[in-house]
Amino acid sequence: MISGFESVQLTTLVMIVVAGFAAGWIDAVVGGGGLIQLPALLLVPGITPVQALATNKMGSIFGTTTSAVTYYRRVGPDLKTAIPMAVIALAGSFGGASWRPTFPRASSNPSSWWPSSPSRSSLRCGPMQAS
Repeated sequence: MISGFESVQLTTLVMIVVAGFAAGWIDAVVGGGGLIQLPALLLVPGITPVQALATNKMGSIFGTTTSAVTYYRRVGPDLKTAIPMAVIALAGSFGGASWRPTFPRASSNPSSWWPSSPSRSSLRCGPMQAS
């Protein structure tokens, strides 16, 4: 047995496997299977939140890669358009990840986003009335 997981009972293991299959099925049909898988992984004794999130993300990566390959084989998208968009998206994700550490720590607090959101301004001003 892997060190640190001696306390995992058979019922816990069965429930994690069932949750994994359910998450995979939901992810394949409508997406969002990680919303089932991550909480199930967090219930495993001895696993840290970082390990649970990494395990969840690995499943997402392989699922998305498989979907992309299948889409490419069946549809054959226009690569003259897709490749430049992928390069721009990749540059934007690396740029955002590199730029984020320079922000003040308070900007990570979701409550600091609330006053500037459109839903908050509609609560302040009331719903729009038809004339």
